[in-house]
Amino acid sequence: MRTATVEQLGRHFQDCLVKMEGVLPGPPKDIDVTTINQNGVKGDWVLAPGAHRDRVYFFSHGGGYVWGSAKAYHDLAYRLSKASKAQVFLLDYDLAPGAQAPVQIEQGLAAYDYVVNEYPDADIVMGGDSAGGGLTHALALAIRNSGRKAPVAVALIAPWIDLTGAGDSMKSNMWKDALLDPRGISYAADVYRGELSADDPRCSPLFADQQGLPPIFLQVGEDEILLDDSVRLEAKIKATGGSVRLDIWPKVHHVWHFSARMMPEGRRAILDIAKFFEPHWTSGRGQA
Repeated sequence: MRTATVEQLGRHFQDCLVKMEGVLPGPPKDIDVTTINQNGVKGDWVLAPGAHRDRVYFFSHGGGYVWGSAKAYHDLAYRLSKASKAQVFLLDYDLAPGAQAPVQIEQGLAAYDYVVNEYPDADIVMGGDSAGGGLTHALALAIRNSGRKAPVAVALIAPWIDLTGAGDSMKSNMWKDALLDPRGISYAADVYRGELSADDPRCSPLFADQQGLPPIFLQVGEDEILLDDSVRLEAKIKATGGSVRLDIWPKVHHVWHFSARMMPEGRRAILDIAKFFEPHWTSGRGQA
């Protein structure tokens, strides 16, 4: 019953996305998009003019693991590329219920290896929003555990990192959050985690050991049901002596960056991410 509910939810969001693409302006005309589908790696390279070949921004999209695509994020990726002067690689991972954890982590690691091989001398930062933020954090942990070349910094936008739904904001913000509903993401969590327990760090990276991670920047709205995911992650990283910054924004919807075309708060949040990354780049001399 729950699987059917999530499949219907996914189709609903996809239909909304198609309608939005027909109404809203598309990405800027000077966007450069290259789609990759090789050796199990799927994704889109998105570049704005001025992007540097030795800066790579590895981004995982949101959508509760049941909907979304790299294509739907072209405009946001363009804005992130322009602000950070970096090439953006949008990971196009398989969605639940057709694919369940930890498949998306394995796909993310394969794509990360591809990016490192393509640009061995580049600085790599990572980011993601909502479920993509959770996947990004799970990938950062897997990269640390495997001894791979680490990203120089990570930015997470309202990350969904606790599939158990234990955060207090799940209840306290239930009637304040304009986009997310605790029941909906609970259904999505059950479908995505598959045979993993809800508190398994592979699907709920909040419960992992947070030591030895790159500097992390968290952005979340004060009225979001996912607020406490970020608040608890900040506390856990601080407890290990790690580097973390949390910005809580008033009066914004979930992933307000998506509304940057219309909301100055979205544009400012994107610039804040770029400013956070800037001191961590050691490169940025040659344009792509």
